[in-house]
Amino acid sequence: MKEYTSEFIRNVAVAGHGKTGKTSLLEACLYVSGATKRLGKVDDGTGVLDYEAEETKRKMTIGDSLAVTEWKDYKINFIDTPGYPDFVGEVMGAMSAADSALIVVAANAGIEVETEKAWNLAEELHLPRAFFVSKPDREHADFDKVLDELRVKYGSNVVAVQIPIGKEDTFQGVADLIKMYVRVQSHYDESVKVEIPEYIQTRVEEEREKLIEAAAEFNDELMTKYFDGEELDEKEIIEALAEGVKAAKIFPVFVGSATKNIAIQRLLNGIIEYMPAPDAKTYVGTDPNTEDLVERKVGDSFSGQIFKTLVDPFVGRMSYIRVFSGDMKPDSTYKLIGEKGDGQERIGALFTLQGKKQIPVTVAHAGDIVVTSKLSAAKTCDTLYEGTPIQYERINYPEPMLAMSVSSEKKGEEDKVIGSITKQMDEDPTIKLIKDPETKQTILKGIGEVHLDILCDKILRKFGVKTVLGEPKVAYRETIRKQVEVQGKHKKQSGGHGQYGDVWLRIGPNKEQTDKPFNVVWKESIFGGSVPRQYFPAVEKGTYETLAQGIIAGYPVVNVSVDLYDGSYHAVDSSEAAFKTATSIAIKKGVLAANPILLEPINEITVLTPDTYMGDIIGTLNSKRGKVLGMEPKGKGMTEVKAYIPASELYKYATDLRSQTQGRGSYSLKFARYEPMPDKLAEKIIEEHKKAAEEK
Repeated sequence: MKEYTSEFIRNVAVAGHGKTGKTSLLEACLYVSGATKRLGKVDDGTGVLDYEAEETKRKMTIGDSLAVTEWKDYKINFIDTPGYPDFVGEVMGAMSAADSALIVVAANAGIEVETEKAWNLAEELHLPRAFFVSKPDREHADFDKVLDELRVKYGSNVVAVQIPIGKEDTFQGVADLIKMYVRVQSHYDESVKVEIPEYIQTRVEEEREKLIEAAAEFNDELMTKYFDGEELDEKEIIEALAEGVKAAKIFPVFVGSATKNIAIQRLLNGIIEYMPAPDAKTYVGTDPNTEDLVERKVGDSFSGQIFKTLVDPFVGRMSYIRVFSGDMKPDSTYKLIGEKGDGQERIGALFTLQGKKQIPVTVAHAGDIVVTSKLSAAKTCDTLYEGTPIQYERINYPEPMLAMSVSSEKKGEEDKVIGSITKQMDEDPTIKLIKDPETKQTILKGIGEVHLDILCDKILRKFGVKTVLGEPKVAYRETIRKQVEVQGKHKKQSGGHGQYGDVWLRIGPNKEQTDKPFNVVWKESIFGGSVPRQYFPAVEKGTYETLAQGIIAGYPVVNVSVDLYDGSYHAVDSSEAAFKTATSIAIKKGVLAANPILLEPINEITVLTPDTYMGDIIGTLNSKRGKVLGMEPKGKGMTEVKAYIPASELYKYATDLRSQTQGRGSYSLKFARYEPMPDKLAEKIIEEHKKAAEEK
């Protein structure tokens, strides 16, 4: 592959809802441009882009895939993105590296959830956007309906640059609204140029007029000609349209069939003509030393950012790098600014990709996307640079909502599981691994169930370790509601020195907050030396240890005051161990007599939902024993609902929320407090604890 400078490069993230044909479209682009020798098909597993085992098995894109191709002396770096909501992090990475977004909408489905998300993400990043209406040859396909939907949703500057000839099984080509001719598929599987049929002439003129009106806003000369009724030059229209697209004010709509290879060439032409090159952009970062803004233009010294990492047990890490300025060369050393500090990286070979096929690159000019392997420290979002320091903004990945416990299927492989997941976290920043110090469980957090299931499949394939996912334990607490006085006596004689310890404890609720563990306060009010001072530490230690282990359900006892006020000892048989045991006996007896209850953790949940589903969301929160605090409009048809909800009710709430809101809702949590648990629910947990103890 030859070298391409910035003006001859196009970087396009291809996004949209799942099953709209994004990958099939790019397979067709690779085939038409001569990058591949046959038209790959996703359903047959013959494509080059979905090459991971989990992708071919499920027939869905899981991770970003680079599909580079050459077309008419231009280099197009397509980035194929997943359409399933669990892999939104991949879409965010691709968008951050691209200069424009091509949003694919199926003609038989119209705007769907991930269509909206792709648009919103591209809009946040100020990316130029275009649409490709796929599957016009499928049953129930309706291009006009989809075009109307797009205009209603995204404005009148959504303009068709093509309209289909025929629909469903009669679809055979497209009418070009700029060049004013029709390309149809012949019986010999070749594209034939013909005049626009009379029966669609009116429709073509209507859409062409809308196109020219939108383009004329960006070219005064074109607008004057248009209103004066003069003949418009094709080149002028294309340039004005490109200007509007670059400004993210005009959104062209293409149409075609990937599986029948219809209108794919016109799409490639359109990407070159309308989508912006990276050559005129100025990229803004910060100086990590001063936090001042720093600018880099394509002609400045090298800078780039890693937007994706692939982890391979044999090859190591493969880092996908977007070059923002300057030239990146193989066998070079660059400075690194990472999340965990600064350093240097030695770059080995550079290559680009068509799926997993590697194509060597001798130099990557500003604006290009390249891949390298075996970087020692650099990770996703890190910045590489030469010259004065610059750090590009890190990708703001969504917080994972679904939490599950994770363990190994085989005993003794727990460390392997942790190590494997940690390696995958380099590949997927939307994964989090947490060790819960209270429940002693390892908690794995992801975007959704499919996300975590596929992660487990990857770990088994890559590292040979089978993981088990389950419901996380809830960190309950125990406490008491009244004060009692209780004796604990440990007396044992078995020849020689015996064991003797005797304590009287006053146990009651502690309503004042302290810095003591679990807010447990120990004190002594011994009078007359009934328990020698040398045994006080043993009584104190026995108190804390016994309460920490739990009494009624195995959870720490909190908010308790324990006063050692009397007891007795034996001059020969008493010992620290004996007094510690006596204390344990007294604590267990006293807590059971002090009206113990179970406390459950309460979280404050903030749910962001479309207004349409607000009633369902509130109903679900109420059914989960939630207490709604209030609602606040957030604009764009979204509302934020705040509520208190027990932690025990949140298992798989991420799945429920996605189902209720068709994937549009999200939530965040923060711990609020502990509250008494309803008696019936508490009894169930206490019984389960007793049963488990008996089985041991």
